[in-house]
Amino acid sequence: MGFGFAGREIGDLYEYTCALRGHDPGDRIGIVVLREGERATLPALAGCR
Repeated sequence: MGFGFAGREIGDLYEYTCALRGHDPGDRIGIVVLREGERATLPALAGCR
């Protein structure tokens, strides 16, 4: 898994958009990124458009 959002694996922009739409402003979300070859989960707070 290279990138994840709120517990879901994200393979492309469309999957990311779908996952993002499932959350309301103020929801706390974990975002998984690759940093120097290691997976890291970063906390994020959903905002409004």
